[in-house]
Amino acid sequence: MKTKIAGTLANMALLLASCLVSLLLCEAGLRLFHPKYEHLAKPAFIRDPNLGFARIPNKRAFFRHPDTDAWHPFHHNNFGLRQHRNFSASDLESSVNIGFFGDSFTENIRIEVQFSFTEPLDYLLNTGGGEVGKVNVLNFGSEGYSTWQSLRRYEMWDFREALDHVFYVYSDNDLAGNFRAAPFRLDDRGELVSGKAASSSRFALLSKLHLSYLVLDASGRLSAHLGEIKAKAEQRTRKRWQRIHNYGSSSAFALFRQLLRHWKEAVEKNGASFYLMLLPMENRKSASLAAIFKEEGVETVNLPDCFGERDPAHLRTPWSLSPYRFANDGHWNEAGNRLAAICLHRFLEGTLGLPQLSEQEVEQALSRYYSAFEVPAAQGQPASPQAAAIRGKYDAFDEDLWDAQAPLSGKLAIRSRFDVYLHPGGWLAYVKEGCKPADFDERFFLHVVPADAQDLPPDRREHGFDNLGFLLNYHDATCLVWRKLPSYAIERFRTGQSVKEDDGAYRNLWQGEHVFSDG
Repeated sequence: MKTKIAGTLANMALLLASCLVSLLLCEAGLRLFHPKYEHLAKPAFIRDPNLGFARIPNKRAFFRHPDTDAWHPFHHNNFGLRQHRNFSASDLESSVNIGFFGDSFTENIRIEVQFSFTEPLDYLLNTGGGEVGKVNVLNFGSEGYSTWQSLRRYEMWDFREALDHVFYVYSDNDLAGNFRAAPFRLDDRGELVSGKAASSSRFALLSKLHLSYLVLDASGRLSAHLGEIKAKAEQRTRKRWQRIHNYGSSSAFALFRQLLRHWKEAVEKNGASFYLMLLPMENRKSASLAAIFKEEGVETVNLPDCFGERDPAHLRTPWSLSPYRFANDGHWNEAGNRLAAICLHRFLEGTLGLPQLSEQEVEQALSRYYSAFEVPAAQGQPASPQAAAIRGKYDAFDEDLWDAQAPLSGKLAIRSRFDVYLHPGGWLAYVKEGCKPADFDERFFLHVVPADAQDLPPDRREHGFDNLGFLLNYHDATCLVWRKLPSYAIERFRTGQSVKEDDGAYRNLWQGEHVFSDG
């Protein structure tokens, strides 16, 4: 009897070992040959109880271009936006602000930031002048986001009321994604019910495995399609784009409609305008989709039509062969983003009341913009002030910021638990040799006293300083944190880290002050 039990236990152990080896091989295969979930398993994202996962503010990383294989840096700014420039509260108060929300097609980490459609669009909108004044185009895109995550991203942003125009960049795979860990569902009456997002943060190890996201993705897609099986069976002989009209009865599209209505109402309640943008690969379905969105009262920017007007071959060319996408990836490339910027500019210049630029003026402006990022023809030739200004705005994190030795090349402003170096352009580098994850746990405070108190936001004038404190939710292996000081003239700044005691008072772990000399 004991021999039989021992044999059974041995067989179970062998089975478990075989399953473990198989899982490890599958995990390795996913990472090597289909790294689709790399963005979820790597710490470029953090777990978020409301969004599922979110980008880390002030986090830098690198990504490989799909066609050239060249690595380029990408950075998420102080608001966690995919832009190499920061925005302050005062920037938003004095500008017309346009926010784009969506997934990987919006975030565009596969290309350098200056070629993402939001940046040349920003340049074009600020080129024509006119009554609107300064315009900010903000990129809230995040790889892997579905409709509900983009909606929640909008609702959670502290400065959402500063947005004057909100664009949702629609992607077909958002329908399936809306069932994945979604905090929204439809009740028996078909109305939207909101709750908490499902979180896997308690399973730290599982959150690092690509297999975990494969299972979640598969289950989400299955849930999305179960409600559509009957409708699809009845429509099997029709063309795919014709089925769009029948999506209203499917669970996936019914939920999407309700999310869209909820988002539109929230935006309009804040006094802003809500739009939906169709991506260029949706050319066969654009008319049907636009009709449905019109039923919901959502104005649509139809990129398939705009691309077709400017390049008639677009409507006849399958997306897999389009010159506007990467050869080795289904996302749009630099050319696609450039044309999208032109289409959006044409739509927005009328909406914003800007003077209409001629086609020649648009091309001249874009030529100035893109040429600013080209390497000078002659070595040592000074860059033009115009090109330097463009680079300084749209790629404000200078090249030397990506050099591991660059932080120490600045002026040592504070020596303490973290050494703080001051760099040209108002950059602060916090450096700690031999850092540990715990060194980043406590909140950093950064108090900036301007030379002129009128430069402070109205709500800070009584305090006499700008409060730019921040909390890091990650540990950077370089033991380095970059922060950008405001652009106004500064008298001094004080920075450090503080911890909240049991009695509610704050105790400084370390601090230092730097005073700017008159020179």
